[in-house]
Amino acid sequence: MTEDIKTKIKNYQTATFDSHFPNQKQTRNCWQNYLDFHHCEKAMTAKGGDVSVCKCYWHVYKSLCPTSWVLAWDDRRAEGTFPGRCKLAPPHLSSVLHPSSRKS
Repeated sequence: MTEDIKTKIKNYQTATFDSHFPNQKQTRNCWQNYLDFHHCEKAMTAKGGDVSVCKCYWHVYKSLCPTSWVLAWDDRRAEGTFPGRCKLAPPHLSSVLHPSSRKS
């Protein structure tokens, strides 16, 4: 059991620094990565793409967001009352999802 905990601690990763959110308060970073994960997941599923490219967002929001928030947001998404927009892909993924729109 102790070895299992030591392995988990050794392999633990938290969110890396994001210059979009330079301050100590990470609430907005948590919210944005939660939204980005679900945007990415929906877009990649719709395109038949590999959803694993969305994992970076998942790691960040799982690291930064309190579990109670995530559970509440998940419940609200399931009920259809979630205030965030999870319908479109985030702008920075548009070139991944729509390769023809890349600038030459």
